[in-house]
Amino acid sequence: MPILIKNGTLVTLNKRREVFRGDLLIEGQRIARIAKKISFQENPKNLQVIDATDQFVIPGLIQTHTHLCQILFRGCADDLPLLTWLKKRIWPMECGHTAKTLYASARLGLLEMQKLGTTTILDMATVRHTESVFRAVEESGMRYWGGKCLMDLKAYSGPLYEARKPALKEMRELIETWHQKTDLINYAICPRFAVSCSEEILRDCADLQKEYGLIIHTHASESKDEIALIKKRTGQLNVDYLHSLGLLNSKTVIVHGVHLTNRELLKMIKTNSPLVHCPSSNLKLASGIAPIHLYLKQGLKIGLGADGAPCNNTMDPFMEMRLAALLQKPFFGPEAMPAQAALEMATLGGAAVLGMEKDLGSLEVGKLADVVTVDRSHPSVCTVENPDSALVYSCSGRDVRDVVVNGRLTFKAQRPCFIDEDLIIRQAKASLKAIFKTMIPT
Repeated sequence: MPILIKNGTLVTLNKRREVFRGDLLIEGQRIARIAKKISFQENPKNLQVIDATDQFVIPGLIQTHTHLCQILFRGCADDLPLLTWLKKRIWPMECGHTAKTLYASARLGLLEMQKLGTTTILDMATVRHTESVFRAVEESGMRYWGGKCLMDLKAYSGPLYEARKPALKEMRELIETWHQKTDLINYAICPRFAVSCSEEILRDCADLQKEYGLIIHTHASESKDEIALIKKRTGQLNVDYLHSLGLLNSKTVIVHGVHLTNRELLKMIKTNSPLVHCPSSNLKLASGIAPIHLYLKQGLKIGLGADGAPCNNTMDPFMEMRLAALLQKPFFGPEAMPAQAALEMATLGGAAVLGMEKDLGSLEVGKLADVVTVDRSHPSVCTVENPDSALVYSCSGRDVRDVVVNGRLTFKAQRPCFIDEDLIIRQAKASLKAIFKTMIPT
């Protein structure tokens, strides 16, 4: 049914970066009209009206790196470096998932992220029970790219090791079942990172990408210890190694890239390979601070992501925008990452990473209707007139009121429209207890 959002401050992020008070009409899955005032001689049938007075109206925020499988483990893996964090905490906990607990984890993450203004994610599931994630996504109304995690190097996969051939067989079955099953679900090939993946399976990923035209989603150059392992095994740096296997291209999303060399950066730019910046995760795991200012100046496509709940510990996209802007300033000066640039990474940048620039990332007639309203009444933001400053430096997910995904209202006045929030939370708590009962101490 059509939705009319009235009297909001529209932060369009269109080519002219227009901001004005006005109305936005959604018909079907797309934005039908944007104007200072939209009126009808006769109201469309079943028209839903949202009064956005004293609210920002923004494009849905896009997180291009998440782990729904880790949502339950928030607070269970604090204050550790990356490889220890994985081996001692994350991999054993992921291994403890059943189909039921993974479903509960995914549902909680999808609830949290939508409630905080995220409308699209690029996700990496765990090795097993990926069907549960897709079921949760289908019920949530979230726009989703993601898939089964691949880990076939026994020495560096811990309890999540899975032999190459059965892993690839299951992945093909998942692709055939779930890729574009609905308008919102897209499969992404997810080799975890080169540390846990054989050269053979990485080459298989490149071949499958060509066969199906899918996104590849992988971690690379996150920590110096990870880079050292790849250098010892292959004689190459991380992104150089991926490039040598034919993996760099416009549909291969590299997550983190904290320690890229100039040569690796140029290879990513030349191949049009996008990057995802995860500032909270990189700080919490002490992985380092990616020089995003320099990457952007060189022309790299960059999106933002909260990463996994255990290395954050919130999935709030406003937090990632704020940190992305602030982290660059001590190194490159106060103008290195203006608020508008951080907002663009969470919208237009995320759309570019996913190859969806024509459909997502801004409020424009004809684009897909992923729209969020953000309340301006909180004391921390009520006096801020500059919308970029308000959204990036003062607002948080706490201020999100209404969420529309693909023309469907999923949250209204901070309450979910068609899912049971209390039930999801209860099931998540019970599932975490069930996982801990079965886990083998490391």
